[in-house]
Amino acid sequence: MKWYIVRTQSNREKTVSEKLIKESSENGLLHNMIGKVVVPIEKRVSVKNGKKIFREKVMYPGYVFVEVASIGELNNFLKNCEGASGLLTDKGGNIQSISSSEIERMIGISKKMDENAEFNFVVGQEVIITDGPFSSFNGVVEYINDQRVKVSVMIFGRKTPLELNINQIDKIHD
Repeated sequence: MKWYIVRTQSNREKTVSEKLIKESSENGLLHNMIGKVVVPIEKRVSVKNGKKIFREKVMYPGYVFVEVASIGELNNFLKNCEGASGLLTDKGGNIQSISSSEIERMIGISKKMDENAEFNFVVGQEVIITDGPFSSFNGVVEYINDQRVKVSVMIFGRKTPLELNINQIDKIHD
């Protein structure tokens, strides 16, 4: 079995992966041909109105990783699968497989982020404040000590250090 990357519509990764798993478990086109289906997810913690909110974010939007024995059967299934747009190819249109070590690395990153969901900040990183009187302000992490962080924020043109709980900040997302 080899690993391949299925391209999907944005925010449809989970539904496409569920369809692939269902098709392989029933007596469908892909019966017993699929080994694993992976959608790496990062778990995030934020604070909104004083309450912890746990969110899941797909690490590779628009992609599902599939271990399959027959690429032809998978390709035929994807043509009729709503939300999937086919397999990842190179510039020449050839279907690209991905090595097991690359998949393990991506899954490993996902597991590490799950374990450290609340503690993945570094000094010098730009963050956004998500809770408290300075919510929606951007700042730079100056110091991290267990559950507390010192964030430097520009207020009235001056750098002002704020002492915050680590759950009151989040990474800035594009």
